[in-house]
Amino acid sequence: MKKLIFMIAAVLMTALFSFSAFADQNGGGAGTGDIMPEFIAELTDGTTATLSDLLKENDLVVLNIFATWCGPCEMEFPEMEKSYQAHKDRMVILSLSGDPDDTVEMISDYKASHGLSFPMGRAGEVMDHISIDGFPTTFFLTSDGKVVFLKVGAFVQENEFEEKVTTLLSSDYDGTPLPEEKAKPITLYLLLLLPVILVVRIIGRWLLFRKAGIPGWQSLIPFLSTMKEYDLCWDGRIGLAARLLGAAAVVLRMLGHGGILSSALLFAEFLIGVPQGMKLAKVFGKGKGTGVLLVIFNRIGRLCLGLSRAKYLGKESV
Repeated sequence: MKKLIFMIAAVLMTALFSFSAFADQNGGGAGTGDIMPEFIAELTDGTTATLSDLLKENDLVVLNIFATWCGPCEMEFPEMEKSYQAHKDRMVILSLSGDPDDTVEMISDYKASHGLSFPMGRAGEVMDHISIDGFPTTFFLTSDGKVVFLKVGAFVQENEFEEKVTTLLSSDYDGTPLPEEKAKPITLYLLLLLPVILVVRIIGRWLLFRKAGIPGWQSLIPFLSTMKEYDLCWDGRIGLAARLLGAAAVVLRMLGHGGILSSALLFAEFLIGVPQGMKLAKVFGKGKGTGVLLVIFNRIGRLCLGLSRAKYLGKESV
């Protein structure tokens, strides 16, 4: 049983972290090997950036298209800032928000809060000249305006961004465009995963109710099943508190107020949820290790518990 849980957990974690998450966005225009059309972008300091001027002053222009709400964008900025400081005598990074809802003020606050020094602003008309499949998307341009490398998705590996910059600034570089790198969009996979999660949840709860001597169909009725679980101490006050914390964290992220607070709420949900998992595992005659796994992999854990041969011991065993 333990091997089954660990195998399922490993598969899920591998699948989730094999993709770089980025928001779907469509456009049309310059791609790898093309000459980037001239554009003017509004910056946070009140000035404007003109592509032709940037190309005159730098051997390499990095055009990064991001959004203030984009998590993967936030992940790559520290590495980009570090590389910018090391090569700003020959390179400039121009990071522009492609989300029309991002105002100059929002981008200015974002820049300050993340300690970024390279030019940032709104993409505006730039979006008419480029082709992107999501945020972030980064174009590397040589001094003649040619797109020599295109990265769709975030630079998440250590020194990944720096290695590209070093290669393109090297005296040995002959100007041949590098192969485009495109992260796999996680949105589609998440949408495909949702019905699977729903089926797993239904089967798991159905089997758990059956083992508890309750008709399985009652697990499909939200209010009734919640009361039944409360009565059986599967969730109880501890589970309710954990769910409220998790819901609050999700709402904060949806409102654009993620960061430390939402992460703290999710961590608190995990800590409070551990006793919940312990109780449920104990009721079905399982150990503490299973209880922890039930918290980390709630839906999968309950399915495995429901499929196991463990007999329901009764409420008095809690």
